[in-house]
Amino acid sequence: MSDYKAKFTVIPCAVCGQLVDVDNFGQGKCRHCGWHQDEMSLEYPDQVEYPNMVSFNKAKTLYKQGLPIKPSLDDFIEGLDFYQEMEFEYKGILFAVCNHSDDTICFSKYFPSDSFEAQVYYTYEEFAEKAHIGGKLLKDIWDDVTNADYMICR
Repeated sequence: MSDYKAKFTVIPCAVCGQLVDVDNFGQGKCRHCGWHQDEMSLEYPDQVEYPNMVSFNKAKTLYKQGLPIKPSLDDFIEGLDFYQEMEFEYKGILFAVCNHSDDTICFSKYFPSDSFEAQVYYTYEEFAEKAHIGGKLLKDIWDDVTNADYMICR
């Protein structure tokens, strides 16, 4: 049994090689590149695995190219398929995307209001092609999206 109170150890980040503090479970976030050290991400290097929003191999490629480790819309959807509840910000507004038990995908403001009507889609492909904010397709404005991540309790 692991001692959850054990001190952190220092290892090289799997993506950038900088030193990162990890707990006795091998978990820790790199302060340099933002990668969360995680065994599942290494075991499945081409899949988006919680807590990371891009695959391990993609993160390494982005880092080598000097680009931020930021998910594409496809990465976001892969995370949604894995985790079922996601969020992102656009122009300072927080949005939620949830895959419900009836396999519908609901896209709404995190804090619903009259200014944004919830959208419902029946496949990830339909969501990717038709989801919109203010008449702009999400796929066309994705570069302006920030803080795309797994949903957390607020």
